[in-house]
Amino acid sequence: MASVKKFFVIIFVAMLSLPATGWITGTLQSNSDNTVNPGFPRPEPGLWFDRDYYRAIEGWFRETLPMAETLKVANHWLDYHIFSASSIKAVHVGRRGWLFWETKQAEPENTEAVRQAGHRLCLALHATESIVNATESRFLVALIPGKAAIYPEYTGVSARADRTSLYGSLMEANRRFPINGLVKLEPVLKKAKLSGQAVYGKRSRLWCRPAAAAAAGQILTAARLAGHRSNIATNDACPPGDDDLYRLLLGRKKHAGMAHTGYRAGPFAVDGPVATIYGDDYLIGLLPSLTRAFSAATIIDATQVSTLGQDLLAHQSEMILLECGQETLGRLHLELEAFYTAAQDRLQGVVTRPIALQAADPVGLCALDITDNGLKIRASGDAAAFSLPAITGSTSRIFRMAKLTFAAGHHGPVSVKTLPDRSGPIQKQFGQGTGFMLVPLPFDESVDLIITPSQKPGVFTLQKAELISFYGDQPIPLPPLPEPAKTIGDIYSGLPIADLEPPPVLPVVKPAPAPPVAHPTQTMPELALTDIEEGCIFQRKHNAASIVVSGSYTGIKGPVEARVLAADDESVRVPWTVVDDAPQNGVFTGILAHVPQGGWYRLEVRSALTPWVVKKGRHRWGVGMLVACIGQSNMHEWFATGTDHQPSPRLMIHRDGHWHRPTSTGNGALALGNRLAERLKIPIGLLNYSVNGTGLTARADWGTGFWLDTATDGIYRRFVNGVNRAGGSVEAVVWMQGEADAARGTISREAYRKALERLVGDHIRIDIRNGSSRPQLPFLMIPLVRRPTGKDRSCQWIRQAQMDALSIIDECHLAALSMDLENRGRQHLQPEAYTTLGLRTAQTVLYLLGKTEYHRGPIITSVAQVSNHAIDVTIRHRGGTDVTPAEGITGFEVLSGETHLPITAITRRDATTIRIEVASGLPADFRVRYLYGAHPNTTGAVRDNTALALPLEPYSDQ
Repeated sequence: MASVKKFFVIIFVAMLSLPATGWITGTLQSNSDNTVNPGFPRPEPGLWFDRDYYRAIEGWFRETLPMAETLKVANHWLDYHIFSASSIKAVHVGRRGWLFWETKQAEPENTEAVRQAGHRLCLALHATESIVNATESRFLVALIPGKAAIYPEYTGVSARADRTSLYGSLMEANRRFPINGLVKLEPVLKKAKLSGQAVYGKRSRLWCRPAAAAAAGQILTAARLAGHRSNIATNDACPPGDDDLYRLLLGRKKHAGMAHTGYRAGPFAVDGPVATIYGDDYLIGLLPSLTRAFSAATIIDATQVSTLGQDLLAHQSEMILLECGQETLGRLHLELEAFYTAAQDRLQGVVTRPIALQAADPVGLCALDITDNGLKIRASGDAAAFSLPAITGSTSRIFRMAKLTFAAGHHGPVSVKTLPDRSGPIQKQFGQGTGFMLVPLPFDESVDLIITPSQKPGVFTLQKAELISFYGDQPIPLPPLPEPAKTIGDIYSGLPIADLEPPPVLPVVKPAPAPPVAHPTQTMPELALTDIEEGCIFQRKHNAASIVVSGSYTGIKGPVEARVLAADDESVRVPWTVVDDAPQNGVFTGILAHVPQGGWYRLEVRSALTPWVVKKGRHRWGVGMLVACIGQSNMHEWFATGTDHQPSPRLMIHRDGHWHRPTSTGNGALALGNRLAERLKIPIGLLNYSVNGTGLTARADWGTGFWLDTATDGIYRRFVNGVNRAGGSVEAVVWMQGEADAARGTISREAYRKALERLVGDHIRIDIRNGSSRPQLPFLMIPLVRRPTGKDRSCQWIRQAQMDALSIIDECHLAALSMDLENRGRQHLQPEAYTTLGLRTAQTVLYLLGKTEYHRGPIITSVAQVSNHAIDVTIRHRGGTDVTPAEGITGFEVLSGETHLPITAITRRDATTIRIEVASGLPADFRVRYLYGAHPNTTGAVRDNTALALPLEPYSDQ
């Protein structure tokens, strides 16, 4: 076996050496711009350690060698069939060639975190079940055990009960506190296996037809619809077996996923209930059997909608089924607040009682005050915490939740820990128009709530706390009656009574001597300032911001004052102002309002009792503009590629939850930040939370995450947490993404646009405060770049969907076009191209601020045939007055049907007209398109004559 492996290694090394040898000897034509077409990427000293250069070589192999893709598949085939190995990380090769979806096992130090996550999910499912059942609907949960759980003997690892997985932790929690609507499928599938039925295929991830039919029967039995089991579809009606893991192992594209999303009327069971079914790819096998039991069903695709909220209850179905596979369980996110809001007008058997805020007690660095609006909390940051009085926990018959309502505008995630603690802290980020969170209570006789109002210092208000009890069919106890009033007082009241003797003479009481006065220095106030982070930039609102001032306090209590000085000359920008008039619990916290935009600043505090003692902050900070930058690798390269610029002194970068002073690396970020700082004369903060290789939807998850995943450890939540660490508010979000979805080729133009609408409308604009002066938080988009090895149809779908979003999503703007810029490697741009993108995006931001009159290039308004061999393309300018080049224009195509018509010349006819000449006569059905597909020719791209040389936008009259 070793000799065979060496033989194939020698062959592949020789094949890899041929292109380099050919280039050195001059046999192969080099490619000076290092794009994939037309030649072999030319090696340069600066590219030896650039991964994109080697990706370009890989792309050259695939595009140039006639059998490159076949050889790649052959390599994977040999790995599997001869060496029982896989070079694809997502696929694990077990015993006897069995393939399994690779799942990460929890490290020993993370086992407790996984156990807590399973317990949290169990409580969330209990809460969802209680809310749904209180609307007089039925709720069922079908968790599909993974392949390894049914066939552990083929995994090649120890066959132990996997309690370190989320699935194992959830099932363990359910054994202790059973969910009534949980359909137990693992015993059913194991029984089917023992009876000789195939549950999972040897090389598939999804289950086989007999397993899906058996699971469907169990679900219908649990739904009390067993009478419809005779109508279960035969095996022929079920989808065929799928070797998806084998195709993935070979590097081939997987088949299209579930296409059942939407409303379906079931003609099979006229008397059956109306159902809402939420699930993933396992539904492909379930639906042919399940839908026969319902009169109608609405299907929600979990791969498109990972956050389950009000959609689940929007259809007022009689039954709700939640299906989830073991390997996708970590993506399931239940938005309890959305469930409760959608159902609150229909809830039956639910009692809400107040929790006394007067009994709240500080357990961390915070001060509490009862006001007319509720409990005022002056918190020093993530170390601040307070407790509410003990409340009754859930029981097997009555599930309970705590509802905490905070004042509007609360920023930063609220963290709540329940004691006894089995599930760890629960965090909630409040969005626009929402201000309450639901905390499912564990199954304990008495539960304490420990609340941290925010990660950052601030003054917050908990308006009310309530205990919600779901009694279901149980009788609701009446509140206790008040005790009868007792007669108190003198029974002879009102009767005249004469004095029998004169009153005694009262003794003269002399006042006690006053205690000695302590020396003033023994009780002098002592303050310690919690300094603002170095380089921190507060997002302005109009032209100023409010900042939180906090620290510790000892000695005589008195008002605390703060002021703001310029860091360079110590001139006063905000005079002494009282921020906390009554410090408590050893801390002071207050708001210093109307700090003008600008920087850099420093902060000072003092006690009003000792104004001569001033505590000075050492860190520099400012008030300015924050711009969040998200997407995948091309956005990441804004901060990592090119060293052509020096950062402005007013520019800062925020990543990983902290502020960093930029270096000279990152052409795109520096070009954007420097231009804004130069024009606006204020500090500029760029929030870098892009992640390489990330898709928009679950179907484009390459292992690094996807942006619609709202799980606590997902990339979207890390982005929101980063924004919260920076203050919770930004002035704009820049989005540069699409490569991952285009590479998968599994999402249509409409589906990508709808997913983008959900990301912006249902998540970003809910979770992040609008720091701009525009009606909604601006979402600035850079459409998909050229992809030398991409496919025309999938790339065009993504790009057109992004352009569609500009006119459909309010305050969605084109940040910049990249189609005319040069690639480096497979999909990333040249360093100077990122500079161009940064400047173009800065122009868009300035346009939205009213600082410039244009930000987009010319567009095509009409196409007209002027002769049998000529077409005139009319354009409209936005900022320029003319176009370049005059001749040698590229990027246009003329088609008849799907046939390309040969073009002889494309020239500038005048400032608003481009002439296209074709070799043969024009047919009646000709059509024109510009910059179409994955990698159009842009060597002669049309640009206007503005200083930014903005490109002519893509066009298709199809």
